[in-house]
Amino acid sequence: MNDKKKSDEELVFHERQEMIYKIIVIGDPAVGKTSLLTNFCGDKFKYEYEPTVGVNITKQKITVKNDMGKDTDIYLMIWDIAGQPQFYMLHRPYFNGADGMILVYDVTRSSSFSNVNNWYSTAVKYGLSGVPRVLIGNKIDLKDEKKIILPMAEHLSQKLNAPFFETSALTGESVAEMFFKIGELTLLSKLQE
Repeated sequence: MNDKKKSDEELVFHERQEMIYKIIVIGDPAVGKTSLLTNFCGDKFKYEYEPTVGVNITKQKITVKNDMGKDTDIYLMIWDIAGQPQFYMLHRPYFNGADGMILVYDVTRSSSFSNVNNWYSTAVKYGLSGVPRVLIGNKIDLKDEKKIILPMAEHLSQKLNAPFFETSALTGESVAEMFFKIGELTLLSKLQE
């Protein structure tokens, strides 16, 4: 009986807790938001443009460093939000409860870069001024068409207090690094709450 009692005392149940963080991906239409997500999730790049209708939601598990430097598994619930004006009325529920944001522009379209400020202002309007964010200049594979120079992007990055990445959804350049960065920033932000 003592052996059974001793073994019962050694049994310790640890509650398994999944850390799931909502990340919104926002920016003008056709900047490559869906293609970035497609690349990150390991799917094939699509050359034809298919606009997102409303929102696409994907859950992806990643491992990032916590505040103690230990590897921690988290899940990103990534909300790929349509950039077309007809969906603006849906932004409030889509932005609601976001833990982090990815602001995307197309390096070949100056207007998409200028509009990052509008997208950020909308997020702030919906109470997201304090959430971690990253700034993404996508389509760097189109080198000959690039219009946004690095100093401009770095200035906006500092203004928004957002780490900056240049990415290519086509080649995969810096795509994973960007998602891991927003995951890490979000985890660290939540651990400080």
